[in-house]
Amino acid sequence: MRTERFSEKQELGLHKLTGDNTGLVYTNERQEQVNDEEGGERTEWLYDVYEVSDARDPHKVKNDVIEDIHPNGDEMKVLRKTLANVLKEQGLYDDEAYAEFKAYNEFAESV
Repeated sequence: MRTERFSEKQELGLHKLTGDNTGLVYTNERQEQVNDEEGGERTEWLYDVYEVSDARDPHKVKNDVIEDIHPNGDEMKVLRKTLANVLKEQGLYDDEAYAEFKAYNEFAESV
């Protein structure tokens, strides 16, 4: 991931590049006021940009971005911990319907 800045607003999402199957994904749009050469202020647009190897398949694009954010495969860990917290908050963590998940979660936490 890299941050890019532009003088004009860009379209969020996938931008396919020409010449091959690669693309760029623009996310996390934000504005910043900067001083120009004449001493005035202008608005610049900043984006987090992810390079993807295959822009033809939306699933591959999404997986490439997630892998860039979570390179060690910790996305599943985040999801598991979130689900465990939600079940605990709802008082369902010890429910028989979620016994298999509870056993898996407690095993994963012990490793």
